[in-house]
Amino acid sequence: MLSADLVWSNMQLQAEKNPPALFARWARMLSSDGFVMFSCLGPGTLQGLRAVYAQQGWPVPTIEFVDMHDLGDMLVRAGFADPVMDQETLTVEWDGPQALCDDLRLLGGNVSPLRFRGLRTGRWKASLHRALESLRGSTGKLTLDFEVVYGHAFKASLTRPVDGETRVPLEDVRRLMPSARASN
Repeated sequence: MLSADLVWSNMQLQAEKNPPALFARWARMLSSDGFVMFSCLGPGTLQGLRAVYAQQGWPVPTIEFVDMHDLGDMLVRAGFADPVMDQETLTVEWDGPQALCDDLRLLGGNVSPLRFRGLRTGRWKASLHRALESLRGSTGKLTLDFEVVYGHAFKASLTRPVDGETRVPLEDVRRLMPSARASN
């Protein structure tokens, strides 16, 4: 079986339906001490858009994004060691609702199972554009936040099992006790 030293995934992980299974595949692909790096969207992404949809009583406009802490836990369960996770929030501005919608369309479709399944009308689009006006910030532009999550980890090296018993001499324990240190 071929193995890789590096797996790199840039802004694709949020589209994965089963991140734990993907991480397990990455672990199988990587050589011993291989390295994985990725970036993806986190749960702070498009919260303003989600709020607009909720206010209108519309189904969710986005998928549920996975929290970076959960991604780190998934990496460990898949056999990775010492995951490092970080995130930043980027605020993007648009002049108007159509420009915002055009850019969101470029990001891909809404694959949420809770999304509206039918075709939308021109009347609905006009309602959406009016509702998006609530996203205008102090600059006069429409704004939305995108949480970008970054992660990396090493494939855990195989180590021999540790014996379940540890012996510590009583004298060592006594020496470490606060009362013993105070008398010295």
